[in-house]
Amino acid sequence: MLFVGFIFFFTAPCAGNDPVLRLATDSWPPYSLGQEGDSLKSGYAFDLCAEVSKRIHCKLKADLLPWNRVLACMKNGTYDITFPIQRKPEREAFMVFTNVVVEDRVFLWHLKNCNESLPGWQAIDDLKHYTIGIVSGYTYREKMDQAIEDGIIKTEKVNSAASNFKKLLGKRFDAFLESESVVESFFRKYPEYRNQITHAPQIVSKDIFRIGISKNSPFTEMLPEINRVIQEMKEDGTIDRIMRMTR
Repeated sequence: MLFVGFIFFFTAPCAGNDPVLRLATDSWPPYSLGQEGDSLKSGYAFDLCAEVSKRIHCKLKADLLPWNRVLACMKNGTYDITFPIQRKPEREAFMVFTNVVVEDRVFLWHLKNCNESLPGWQAIDDLKHYTIGIVSGYTYREKMDQAIEDGIIKTEKVNSAASNFKKLLGKRFDAFLESESVVESFFRKYPEYRNQITHAPQIVSKDIFRIGISKNSPFTEMLPEINRVIQEMKEDGTIDRIMRMTR
């Protein structure tokens, strides 16, 4: 009886003729490719979550939505999961989070012919004379987030990472904050810009990405099993393989 109860615990959300794990995320190459309002069919987020859903014996339904709507869907349980997402105290009110899936280094990206002092920055105070592009709603970890909130660093918010590239190339600000994989994806699409944009050696932070599960989703019960699958995918090289794939 204990064994039967154990199996039920881990299979209940996927029971039935058409078990579906519902993923909502925003358009953010290379993690999620496509236009808002479309189904998600490619990108790191799709490949990773498709593999997770396969290993827990579910089908994946994945859609691209504006980020604020993604968070609203996590609050009301319209969708089950989102990825990639960083755990923050305010999000823990309506989501549970898996163990870390991937880590992505964040750098300060600038034009190669920029002022020499910018590439050599070491402390946040070194950046107070510059205007830095950031994506609205994104977090850059505690120290940088606090400096931005306190106005120590002058920032310009945009709605997408693509806007940061356009503004930097147009010299509308001095640099922008972005994860390494996102910029590499941009370079693959526009290789001519690799010779114009680089990053300062200093690592700003690391994006610690997890899968967020709505507390209104039955998949919260499967958190231990999903964590087991994530660990299995790390150990068998699946996550590394997906993250190395060229888009």
